[in-house]
Amino acid sequence: MSLGRAVLAGAVWLAGGLAAAQEAPTFPASLEREPLLAWLQRETDIMPERVIAVTPQAVTSVVSTFPASGAQGPRLVIRAEALNAESHARAGALSWHVSISADCQGRRVRLGDTTGYPQRNLLGERMLLRSGDADWRTPDAGTALDFAWRAACDPKFQGPFQSARMRVAQADGPMVTAPPQAPAPVAEVSPAIATPPPAAPRPDPAPVARGGMVAQVGAGASEAEARGLLVALESVTGGRPTWVERAVVGGRTWHRAVVGGFSNAAEAGQFCAGLKAAGRDCFVRPGRGG
Repeated sequence: MSLGRAVLAGAVWLAGGLAAAQEAPTFPASLEREPLLAWLQRETDIMPERVIAVTPQAVTSVVSTFPASGAQGPRLVIRAEALNAESHARAGALSWHVSISADCQGRRVRLGDTTGYPQRNLLGERMLLRSGDADWRTPDAGTALDFAWRAACDPKFQGPFQSARMRVAQADGPMVTAPPQAPAPVAEVSPAIATPPPAAPRPDPAPVARGGMVAQVGAGASEAEARGLLVALESVTGGRPTWVERAVVGGRTWHRAVVGGFSNAAEAGQFCAGLKAAGRDCFVRPGRGG
């Protein structure tokens, strides 16, 4: 190999190594207040005052809250970030979020689907980590689920960073675990059979059309907050495409939660009217296209 090729090969190897190092997740070296707070502000977009629990496995925070309405109790969307490699491997995700319904009188919670992401801050391709609960559950005292219930039901609740001395919560049960892989089928020995031709590659999914009229259902200071708004509305969006748009207004960056897939402005207006009747924000505007 010539010197030039050797140098080029070395540069390619070094670049690949650096890229891999940059993509490797960083975990806090300690669960003490100051080191953990520094890590939280460096690696995530979570505001410390929104953190409701720190366990040995994850830091959990509130994305959005929905007050009680009629017979329905309060709801909140929480997110979590893995705090160590073991938790990351066990969950099969680096960050995840879940919608929680709270029964304040019965001290119970019911979890919706848990959605995971391979990157920090709910970024990357989403995956279902755990299906939602069919029944209510009573959280163990001192766990992250217990603090989630308290955050929904107790107006005086304070998170771990809102007090002088931070408390580490007890470990929850396996709320999130990576789905088991199906065992590989055992090949049967049979007479020579012609090998079938390889399957045709799957076509790429059609891009989401973001033109026409859309419904903006809220905005947040972070993408995670906007995603949380969309997650909370999954039951009423009717399978319509949803996405988050970034916009700078008055020198401040906002992340807008958007619902599309409407045939015209009247249909989008009818969708918004239903949300407004339930006390939620929504307005119709032209989409950005793309």
